[in-house]
Amino acid sequence: MSFLPALLIGRLVRFLVRLVRPGGGSALPGLIVSKFAPSLVYKTLNSFKQGLVVITGTAGKSTTTKMAVAIVRAHGVDVFTNPSTANIEQGFFSTIVKTGDLFGRVPGDIAILEMDEGHAAALVTKVKPRISVILNVFDDQIDRFVDPALVRDKLKVVAEHTNDLVILNADDQNCRIIGQGIGKS
Repeated sequence: MSFLPALLIGRLVRFLVRLVRPGGGSALPGLIVSKFAPSLVYKTLNSFKQGLVVITGTAGKSTTTKMAVAIVRAHGVDVFTNPSTANIEQGFFSTIVKTGDLFGRVPGDIAILEMDEGHAAALVTKVKPRISVILNVFDDQIDRFVDPALVRDKLKVVAEHTNDLVILNADDQNCRIIGQGIGKS
C-alpha cells in the first residue's frame, strides 16, 4: 500500500501550519494522515529489525524513555523515538510525518516509544512490542480514569501482547497485580 499521497498531504499541512504558527502544528498533520492512511503507524512500527520497546505507566514515562534512548544510542544503535512526548497514536503519525520519508519509512534499528497508559493497549493489539516497561499506576496521577483498575487492565493488555520481555516495577502494587498470570518476567 502506498502512503505517498497521505504523507504528501501531511507534510503540506505541517508546512502550512508552521507558516501560521512557527514551532507549532505538530498534532494536525498526524490527525490528517491517520484518516487517509490508518495502517501507516502499524506498518512503520512493525518494521524495525530490533523491534519496538514500549515505555508506559502513569508517571515517569518521558524521563525513562529519554534515558533508555540515550543509553541505547550510546551503544551505537540508531533509535526512532517520540521526543516531543506525542505518546498517543495521533502523535506517532505526526512523528512519522516529521521524521520519515514519503513512503512511511523512518530511520532506526529499534523504536523506543513512550506510550500513554490509556492508549497503549489499543496500539499493541496491532503492533507487538518486543519489550514493554510498565512503570507504575498511581492513584493520584489518574485524572482521566475513575478507578486505577481500569488503567491496570489496559496495561495488562500491553504486557500480554509483548513478545519477549515485560519489565514491571516491583515496588508498585498495581504492577505486581499486572504481573500475576501473564507468564513473563
